[in-house]
Amino acid sequence: MEIIKLPGEDQQLYYLTAHLVMNEEVVAYNLNYPFKTSPAYHWFIALENGVTIGFIPLKFDGMKAVINNYYVVDDDSTVFKALLENILSETSKNIEIEAITQTKHIKHFEQNGFYAVAFWKRFVKMRSVEHGAKCV
Repeated sequence: MEIIKLPGEDQQLYYLTAHLVMNEEVVAYNLNYPFKTSPAYHWFIALENGVTIGFIPLKFDGMKAVINNYYVVDDDSTVFKALLENILSETSKNIEIEAITQTKHIKHFEQNGFYAVAFWKRFVKMRSVEHGAKCV
């Protein structure tokens, strides 16, 4: 598996993800929320033999970065781990990383150094222990 990082409006990003972000099943996986991008985003994309098997966009806003909307084929824990490890290693420790995760993915984020700070019906706000956040 290869993980690549692309700016939010890179042409290669569209080539690697458009077939997924416009797919009805993938949008349903994302609880019918559309995927967004802009120059404020960096996308971490998992590839297996040139095929996109997952992605996590990370939106930067000052000293904070937010994961909100992502996709991993078959909820594969190995892909989650590789993507999250790459995000954590590629992001400055001074940047707080927050994730809005689906409740069914809590374990994937917890196993990779995140803890829950707020719960809603279908989502959980989580923060990285390593990146500017303090456990309470």
